[in-house]
Amino acid sequence: MAITGDGDRFPQTGQPSSGGTPPPPADIARQRFQAGERLLEQGRFDEALRQFQEAVNLDPRWAAARNKLGVAYARMGQRDEARRQFLAAIECDPSYAPAHSNLGNVLQEEGRLAEAEAAYKEAIRLDPDYAVAYHNLGVVYKRMGRIGDAVDNLKRAARMERALLKGKAETENPRAARYAGLAWIAAIALIAYLLLR
Repeated sequence: MAITGDGDRFPQTGQPSSGGTPPPPADIARQRFQAGERLLEQGRFDEALRQFQEAVNLDPRWAAARNKLGVAYARMGQRDEARRQFLAAIECDPSYAPAHSNLGNVLQEEGRLAEAEAAYKEAIRLDPDYAVAYHNLGVVYKRMGRIGDAVDNLKRAARMERALLKGKAETENPRAARYAGLAWIAAIALIAYLLLR
C-alpha cells in the first residue's frame, strides 16, 4: 500500500515576472509544492508539511497540493488530518485519482476494507492506467481473503509498472531498458511474498 501523489498537476502559472515584480501566486505555490516533494522524498516530513501547507494557502483549490499535504500528514502518523486533506482534494477535483487511492490507504489502515476497496475502484475508474491503485486494491483483497482477486490486481500493477519503467528507460537511456525485466522479476517476487505472509 503506497500513499502517493502520482499524477500531480500544477496550477496554471501567470506570466513570467520581469525585473523586480514578484512571481505570481501560482508560481510560488508550484515552488512550494516542488520543495515539499523533495523534502518528502528525504523523509523530512515536518518541513515538507510546511511547504505543502503554504502551497495550499496560496491555492486552496489545488487538489494535488492538498493530496500531498495529506501524504505528509500520513507519513507523520496523523491519519485524521491526512483523511481530511484527501477528502478536501477530492472535493477540489473529484476526478483526481491519487486522492481517492490515498483515502483508500487511510481507510485500509483503519480496517475499513470495504470502503478502501470502493476508494481504490473509484481511483481506477477515474484513471484506468493508475498502477498504484491496482496494487493497493490487490493488497486490500489479500486482507479480505480474496486471493485470486489480489493476485490479478497485483499482477496487473506489476505489468503496468514494468511497461512504464521500460518505456521510461528506452526514452531516457536505451541501455537501461534491459534492466526493466528485473523490475518484473522483483514485482513477481513481491506478489509471492505478500501472498505467503
